[in-house]
Amino acid sequence: MEYRYKALQIKQTSSNKMVALFAAPAVEIDEWAGVPQKKRFDEGEETIGFQREENSLRIRSLGEFCANDENIIQNPLLCATRQIPVASAHFESNSEIVNDCQEGTIVITIPDYGSFSMQDIISHVRKYIECRVPELATTDPDSVLIAKLKAQATELGHLPSQVDDGISVGEEIQEDLDQIQESEPEVSEAEAVLFEESHIVDFWQEIACRHEVIKLMETPPRGENFLGFTRSALISYLMPVVLVDGQHRLRGALKAADNRLNRSDIQVEIETRITTGESAENVQRDILNREVRRLPVSLLLSDDPAEQVFQFIVVNQKATPIGRALLGTIVSTTLSNDEMGTVASRLKDAGIELEESQAITYLARHPDSPFVGLVERGLTGDSKDLLQWNVFASLVGIFRDLRGGKLFGYKNDNAEIWKTRFLGTSPLVAENAGNAFEYWRKFDGPWRNVFMAFYAKIRDEFGNTSVMDSHNYWGKPRDSNLFNKISLTILTADFFQYLIETRQTIASADSIPGLVDEWLEGVSRAYFNRDWNLTGVKKDSSGIRNQWAYQWVEYRKNPAQLPQARIYRNPKGD
Repeated sequence: MEYRYKALQIKQTSSNKMVALFAAPAVEIDEWAGVPQKKRFDEGEETIGFQREENSLRIRSLGEFCANDENIIQNPLLCATRQIPVASAHFESNSEIVNDCQEGTIVITIPDYGSFSMQDIISHVRKYIECRVPELATTDPDSVLIAKLKAQATELGHLPSQVDDGISVGEEIQEDLDQIQESEPEVSEAEAVLFEESHIVDFWQEIACRHEVIKLMETPPRGENFLGFTRSALISYLMPVVLVDGQHRLRGALKAADNRLNRSDIQVEIETRITTGESAENVQRDILNREVRRLPVSLLLSDDPAEQVFQFIVVNQKATPIGRALLGTIVSTTLSNDEMGTVASRLKDAGIELEESQAITYLARHPDSPFVGLVERGLTGDSKDLLQWNVFASLVGIFRDLRGGKLFGYKNDNAEIWKTRFLGTSPLVAENAGNAFEYWRKFDGPWRNVFMAFYAKIRDEFGNTSVMDSHNYWGKPRDSNLFNKISLTILTADFFQYLIETRQTIASADSIPGLVDEWLEGVSRAYFNRDWNLTGVKKDSSGIRNQWAYQWVEYRKNPAQLPQARIYRNPKGD
């Protein structure tokens, strides 16, 4: 199969490294570009890829983004050529060089890998690795690993259970292992030279040993898997182009195209064309190519794997991403309500929860909020003693979404239980009982005033807003026993637990102070204003979180005596 694309070759510097720019349908890119994922095949060694494994949630989000034709992906997929004996990708010029640019054609050729046997595929992958590291071609594969793989192949029925002389394969394998263990270990010249490349050698061993085993089989294995290696994963190493960055954008575009096939008009077209004699495979491919996005591609015309890894590191580590706090601040404070309304759905499809950003920013800036000026916003000059955006988002989420109200070390989500049992009968949603939760969680819904009333009461009962060195200071989350993720989450989750235990609804935000007084009956307001001696303690560790939650719950049930301060630095086991 041959693919041809008009392209522009660019020489950026005085080096010989060239880049070609072109565009191609996502379906075709998927047919000739391999994604070198770093993963494990079953219990085997890690692969020699550098991409992270696919994130299904990210693909779904990008698929929703790509479903809207108004959304344009400007940044190209970053690819590079790969030296593969059975496939090729190269640039053919058809013009003179002008300003270090030259017009031409990218020509990509691949065989029909669908017709390759698993043995052929494994053999070609082995040759590919040996082309990269020539010394491996004269290195013997690991005999112990081969023996173990023989045993696995026998158990799976790939090899016969007995050899010609009546000896079982298991006995033969054991004899091989005994001979190997009795022999003196030798270090080959290739292994010595490649000592610093042990990772690629290990992966080659996994491939080469499986190759030796599969050659013993009279009947090629059927199915997509052979001893933990899948056809698709192995074929990705035989593609003439490697996808250095952009795998999720590609998968998102493909998902959007696949979803379009389910449209009623396209289903009718498919059925009509098949009934007139076209094959289902050709019809689907033709429609996918028509419906799928054309993605921009930047192709580095270099077969050097080291250069490809370098490009990946530069793209993923050197770039400075926009933090969630700054992103939320920009979205929530830069656009007017009308402007946000026009892009809200597209922002959500792009993975940006607009209403969440608005809600968090509102509560971090409103003068009546007990958190005003105390939450990071991702801006230069932010104090280091601010509550982290994601921590504040989790507190907001407990009230707004009525989810996440778990006491550390306990199973029940108290906020969700309260929502299920008591939200619908709460007076503050009485006029909207049919859609109580939707009304509750609106941007300006009842949850917001309840949130502010609850934490204002917590601040006033337990906190100190004037003496920064006090242990219960309402601020400085690194030092305060109260104003931190752990304590605020525990108090919130336990408040909802109290509402459940006493079967209480919420009449209005004005009723929150009275409910808190009932909840805290007998509790010392000096609970957090003691030296817990937390020097060197990582507060946000499982054992410490569990300990703090346990101590609070037990004390609140029987507040006769405060827990000993030294307990808070000791982790509690599960």
